[in-house]
Amino acid sequence: MTKTTEAAVSNFSFTDFEDADTATMTVAIHGRPTDWVWTFAGPGHEKTIEQNNRLTKERLHEERQIEQRRLNGKKVTLPEEELDDVRAKSVRWVVNRLLGWTPVIIDGTAYPFSPENAFKLLIDPKRASLFVQATEFLTAEGSFTPRSAGT
Repeated sequence: MTKTTEAAVSNFSFTDFEDADTATMTVAIHGRPTDWVWTFAGPGHEKTIEQNNRLTKERLHEERQIEQRRLNGKKVTLPEEELDDVRAKSVRWVVNRLLGWTPVIIDGTAYPFSPENAFKLLIDPKRASLFVQATEFLTAEGSFTPRSAGT
């Protein structure tokens, strides 16, 4: 008697591997969730792809310039970045992924979403916890994992 063993064949769809186009973050104040919700672009969203392409092109351009100077026998001195510039760059990275937020009133005044308002909100070191929340959300592995459909 001959015994044959068939290996199990896994069956997937390409969409099973895809991240969600957008995801929402509920803003917390001192660890307490609020009803203020921010919507961010996911890894495959056109806004994120555009940002990643721009940042990669900038980095490649800088590397190319440095290599060109070396090949021409010139001394290469890299510019020293200022702390404010590094912080602004990090805040812009978050703001460029932020698609919007739910209506909110801050200090008695409506504070509508705009990239400028988001930048002003996140650049202030006194509101570092909000910046950290957004950064942690964007870098967390499960933030853009599609939720299972309910049965």
